[in-house]
Amino acid sequence: MEKLEAFLGNRLLPLSQKLQQNKVLAALMEGFIRTSPLTLGIALLTIVGNFPIPGWIDYLTKIGVYQHVEAITNGVTGVFSLYVVYSLAFSYAKQLKTNERNAALISLASFIMLMPQQIMTTVTQNGEVTEQAIGALRLDYLGGQGLFIGMLVALLVTRFYAFLSAKKLMIKLPESVPPMVTQSLSPVFVVTIIFTLVFCLRVGFGYTASGSIFQFFIDVINAPLNSLVASPISIIIIMELLAVLWFFGIHNAVLQGPLGAISMTMIVGNMTAFQSGEKLPYLIPSVIYMGMYAAGFMGFVTFFMIRCQSAKMKQLGKLSFIPSLFNITEPLMFGMPIILNPIFFIPQVFTQLIAGFVTWGLTTTILPISLNPTMSLLPWTTPTFIKMPFAGGLNYTILMVICLAIGVIMWYPFIKIADKKEYELERALEEKKQEEVETLQTVAITENNEIQA
Repeated sequence: MEKLEAFLGNRLLPLSQKLQQNKVLAALMEGFIRTSPLTLGIALLTIVGNFPIPGWIDYLTKIGVYQHVEAITNGVTGVFSLYVVYSLAFSYAKQLKTNERNAALISLASFIMLMPQQIMTTVTQNGEVTEQAIGALRLDYLGGQGLFIGMLVALLVTRFYAFLSAKKLMIKLPESVPPMVTQSLSPVFVVTIIFTLVFCLRVGFGYTASGSIFQFFIDVINAPLNSLVASPISIIIIMELLAVLWFFGIHNAVLQGPLGAISMTMIVGNMTAFQSGEKLPYLIPSVIYMGMYAAGFMGFVTFFMIRCQSAKMKQLGKLSFIPSLFNITEPLMFGMPIILNPIFFIPQVFTQLIAGFVTWGLTTTILPISLNPTMSLLPWTTPTFIKMPFAGGLNYTILMVICLAIGVIMWYPFIKIADKKEYELERALEEKKQEEVETLQTVAITENNEIQA
């Protein structure tokens, strides 16, 4: 393991450092890190509101509390793309040395302008049920499904704003005008140009079958997958695609169409057969799904982080440990960040792929699984190490341990590399601060001596 760490550190770390000097990547990392307080702050309420106890959500709904839990959760996760757009645009503008607040606000406005602003709802008029369009924004696009589009808008609009600003397309106001007013009014021409282009983009995608850039993006990704059926290879393809998309900041919500259809097919088919005492028709795909899910379990990642040398990794590990046990991984994805971080490309992309084929091979040879599909109805916050033993007994538990071990082997060396990098940065910062303190002390002593003299 030490030789592997040394090899990766010598080869991967210099490449990572070179890539992170890129302004776009630097902005992406800073932008995501800025949003980590939101994901960490909402984690406890999310766990409590979705605690993995049968009937818990029904109870909260009955007493009128669950709707408020959902409202609080949606206040972060449901509109998370808005925070990412603003934070990313702000960070990128800082890299480009242009006005951060203007760039962030213009990017945010552009993002909302591109979004469909009507939804269809069913209403009753004169005793007849009809569909009616109402003015509203969909939480789907404000949340996970709009995340990638939001990232593109923030980067492109900010870059274009910086370009136009450099061309001096600004209203020149007298020096007597307060700076705050000048900064607010001077970029009017620039903003007009940007919004005109956004308008053209919205109209252009409005003529497509999708109707918007958001739906167009979802349709493009979903189209090749919609024809897949519930099979071992389809599960591996979709789960691996989720891992790859997550690395590039594309939330798994964009695949909820094909993934939802396949998962519901497996759940309903298996439960029907189970209740009838028949052989489960989707046993192997279901087991592969959970095996890959177990390999992606991030609890052990936070455990490694707690034992790291760097203060950043230690603190983030402590804060993310409990949420990760309940399958809330956003604090890690956005906090380290894992998204678009070259150091974590290999474990993020290949861990679940390896686990999928290992699970497929074991369950069809030496490790047969007897599955209770009713356990799949447990809340999504149910820890993997609880769900799998209850669902499949000893063999399923052994499979879980094997998949977790794959995750440990894949993630451990890269966590160590990232920790080493952060630790060196922290030491360099401490040394710089110490030098500044010593310099100030020397200056103070010199001045004092001069005064005494």
